[in-house]
Amino acid sequence: MKNRVLVVGSVAFDSVENSHGKAERVLGGAASYSSISASYFAAPSIVAVVGTDFTAKDKAPFKKCGVDISGLEVKDGKTFHWGGSYDKDLKNATTHFTDLNVFQDFNPVLSEEQKNAKAVFLANIDPELQLSVLKQVKNPKLVACDTMNYWISSRKEALLKVLKKTDLFFLNEAEARQLTGEYNLITAGKKILKLGAKHVIIKLGPNGSMLVSKLGIVQFPPFVLEHVYDTTGAGDTFGGGATGYLASLRKWDTLAAIKRAMMIGNVMASFTIESFSVKRLASIKNGEIEKRLKEYTSMLRF
Repeated sequence: MKNRVLVVGSVAFDSVENSHGKAERVLGGAASYSSISASYFAAPSIVAVVGTDFTAKDKAPFKKCGVDISGLEVKDGKTFHWGGSYDKDLKNATTHFTDLNVFQDFNPVLSEEQKNAKAVFLANIDPELQLSVLKQVKNPKLVACDTMNYWISSRKEALLKVLKKTDLFFLNEAEARQLTGEYNLITAGKKILKLGAKHVIIKLGPNGSMLVSKLGIVQFPPFVLEHVYDTTGAGDTFGGGATGYLASLRKWDTLAAIKRAMMIGNVMASFTIESFSVKRLASIKNGEIEKRLKEYTSMLRF
């Protein structure tokens, strides 16, 4: 039986445009990508909010992957909707609109079962809400947390409180520099460790990921693909996959386990970027993850 992992964050609609085309009102949101990614290793249960415009068809990818959506609250109004476009190399996104809609008043309330979760992934939401969740969970063995530049600039005090309760902290390179004022990423990572996080994973986009921890410093390249279709949600997929894998272990806090989790995160992200939305991520067949992990391991060996 898979171990449970609680995922708290946004379930949204995305409208994305890039050099490959357009996708209108497709399933997006940090909790969507991270929970579906985690589902291949653990049993995710999400806490999120959507509007009455969120249909059974929109819920289908969660159900297909065995994600528990009993904590998906439906409120009168419209679902969070983000729209943006990417430059030709799919690295930089320009936001055209962010309609928070029902997500604006999101207040995560956990069920009794969710309060007993042994692993928690706090997706990219207001740190005040992340603190609220941490007050509700009873005795988690693993707390993973993601953030973004907006919260660093507008909710830094609350974010620093979250850091002190975080085992695994995810952020990208620009956010690491913004949070610490350090340009060198190893120096920035060490500074975040001093702020309270036990292990820091810096997402490097097309350059992979870096671990800064008292256990060691490691950098992995990405899983190399010839055809990249859309990079939306890749970071959330990475975090969810890594956390789901660690949640499946009896002892997760070793260098070997975290390195393996990073490899898995990179491989899971490689599926996400092969399509718009979660289409490819939610349709991974038996053996595909292991096959890519073998290819990835072979790539890393000399």
